[in-house]
Amino acid sequence: MDGTLGFVGAGNFTEAMVRGLRSAGVDGARIFATTRSRFDRLERLRAAWGIVPVRDKAELVASASTLILAMKPQDLKDVMGELGPLVGDRHLVITVMAGVATTTVERYFNKVPVVRAMPNLPMAVMAAITPLAYGRYATPEHRAAARALFALVGDTVDVSEDLMDATTALSGSGPAYVYLLMEALIDAALQVGFSLDTAKDMAVQTIFGTAKLVKETGADPADLRRRVTSPGGTTAVALAVLEERGFRAALIDAVLRATERAAELGRR
Repeated sequence: MDGTLGFVGAGNFTEAMVRGLRSAGVDGARIFATTRSRFDRLERLRAAWGIVPVRDKAELVASASTLILAMKPQDLKDVMGELGPLVGDRHLVITVMAGVATTTVERYFNKVPVVRAMPNLPMAVMAAITPLAYGRYATPEHRAAARALFALVGDTVDVSEDLMDATTALSGSGPAYVYLLMEALIDAALQVGFSLDTAKDMAVQTIFGTAKLVKETGADPADLRRRVTSPGGTTAVALAVLEERGFRAALIDAVLRATERAAELGRR
């Protein structure tokens, strides 16, 4: 692929990925974006990150070799009706729409390579995890191009298509679960007397350092948890409250329900 990118959609996903790509050194002149109506967002992306706003989808398809479908799933039929006749074998199409399978996107094209990706919000700071699944026409070259693209904004992992709804629920929605945990820690710190700034600093660094330790050592989280839990100590008492209130079960149920929801969106 020639390194030119075309975003169809200018929402939060596009903004986060553009920020990550520009921070990784990608030239803004090689990033194009279009939207059906939110031209104010296109202008904001241009002003902040130097990308090229495009109002016409034909111009977008002519300008970019990799097209990233970042619109809402419910807009798929209308948008693909416009894109279908324009996209050819020189393109790689990447869909980041929740619940939309590669086979669904392939129906609108003539044997065009399609990759399904589900990066998460930390791509804005080049710390995402992006699961990738590949359509029937994606060659090894296309697969390598998709991995290389998302490696610019974090790590990648190949998964089978049937697991993509689960990855949407786990890693795609996962930052929201961690943000909720962060909010709760901050609220608790405020209740015991810390200032808001101090509470936020402590909560954020605790979560960051904890994840960094697992990432860099490869240690089992359960083993690390046991190491910091002395019998009868403060951590043991706190964990007992969490287990009593169903913390673990609630998180598992949340991921399973989000997986079901992703599948529901796909069926629609």
